[in-house]
Amino acid sequence: MVGVGAIPICLLFAVPLIASLYYALIGAFDSAAWQALFAHPQLWSGLELSIFTGATSAVLALITAIIIVAATYETATWRNLPATMGAMLALPHIALAIGLSLLIMPSGIFARIVANIVGWQTPPNWITTHDPNGLALIAALTIKEAPFLIWIIAGLLNRDDIRQIFNNQRAAATSLGHGGISVWLRLFLPQMMPKLIWPLVIVFIYAATVVDMSLVIGPTQPPTLATVVWADVNSEQVINNARGNVGAIFLSITLALCLGVTYALLKLGAPLFRTFLSSAPSSLSLPNLVGIAKYQMLIWFYLVIVVLLFFISFAQNWSFPNLAPIISVRAWTQIFQNPSALITSVELAISTSLTALVLIILWLEILPEKADRILILLSVALLGLPAILVGLGQYRAFLNFGLTGNMMGLFLAHLMPVTAYMIIVLTSPYRALDQRYSATASSFGKSEIEFLWQIKLPLLKAPIYAALAIGFAVSFSQYIPAQLLAAGRYSTLPIEAVTLTSGTNRPLTAAFALLLLLPPLVAYVISAHFGKSRWSTA
Repeated sequence: MVGVGAIPICLLFAVPLIASLYYALIGAFDSAAWQALFAHPQLWSGLELSIFTGATSAVLALITAIIIVAATYETATWRNLPATMGAMLALPHIALAIGLSLLIMPSGIFARIVANIVGWQTPPNWITTHDPNGLALIAALTIKEAPFLIWIIAGLLNRDDIRQIFNNQRAAATSLGHGGISVWLRLFLPQMMPKLIWPLVIVFIYAATVVDMSLVIGPTQPPTLATVVWADVNSEQVINNARGNVGAIFLSITLALCLGVTYALLKLGAPLFRTFLSSAPSSLSLPNLVGIAKYQMLIWFYLVIVVLLFFISFAQNWSFPNLAPIISVRAWTQIFQNPSALITSVELAISTSLTALVLIILWLEILPEKADRILILLSVALLGLPAILVGLGQYRAFLNFGLTGNMMGLFLAHLMPVTAYMIIVLTSPYRALDQRYSATASSFGKSEIEFLWQIKLPLLKAPIYAALAIGFAVSFSQYIPAQLLAAGRYSTLPIEAVTLTSGTNRPLTAAFALLLLLPPLVAYVISAHFGKSRWSTA
């Protein structure tokens, strides 16, 4: 029975993932491809940019998250913080990058406001988007990843056991003369950082290997190494494809070494850190106003991006430096005349999130808890490896099984990351349900199926709806696997949005960016509403 319970999730998640990793790595023994890679003129500059943008954005996102959490913890804002961050997470990375680029480009809203103040008649010669140092990309990544880390930290601090221990320690530290900064640095970080290691690794790997955001707003001369690899992967020449494959492997190995060096440095610095922890109390405090201001700025930035995308999507003729365009519905008419990309994305998001939920529940119901570590390990491997490496392996594996250029292959490619995220979100609360409910139901003559449908799943509806919303949003953000496996026969919203950013049709680009936001946002709203306890007074 145990083996039967593992079959569905193995066939649809574990086996395709392992096959993808295998096919991605077999190209590592192509010596000619390695020689071509090391002869590439943009290799080292691209690698430097990838590491710089990834590390800087991860550190800035963590600092922003900690400041906001410290300022809002146990205030009136704290109760709604996870929901607010969830709404921000509904905005896909591509949509945020498009919105930010429309905001800061030389003919964007900022430049138009300045132009109307100082009297410019032509766009300024600013290098804002695609700047050579990747600063715009870092800003976009920081703004997008900070809500994710805030959401993770808030989830930890909302656990009764962790919150009670931390509150007791905080009260004791305050009575000894520790100020706010001292409390959060000496108490919070040492206890929370071990629990934040994997989220931070995922943030760093994603930021250092992101392709779609780099194409929209990242540096171009030189580009990041992920963008260089992506160009090779999509090249018509076989030697370039092989070079792209080893480039993805090289990037993965380099990032792993960076993480290893960082870990070693932190271990070497541990004695100094322990000295800092045990030093005399510091009364230094960061005014809550700073954290609240950052929190409000984050909210307003997301609101401005959404409003801007909506505004531009209805623009027709918008000459510089006019603040208001001529209104037209041409972009939306064009989309709804050919809604295939929207329909495909919605179908994939619904089907993959529901399928993943069924697979995970089957696994958790039939297999023992000790088997969960296999799924967790595979999920972390998928999310912790560069998307371009996994996507390339997927393409080669699926090509051998005739799964490219058809909906089945596209479905499986979306199902893998959706399942990985949902496993991480759902496994812990599902296993944590008090077993006394089952014993009580059995004493009343309830069968296992009746207990599952009538008691267990209703009790777990909050994490189930949250997992479904996250899975839906993850499916909507998939660009690399969709681009590779669709083989030009299908189109999804991320493919269309990234393609449009290289053109001049800003209204249509903004409309597609909005469409990337709206369905995931609806999914989060539905999750928040139906995930409430029936006894909730909120």
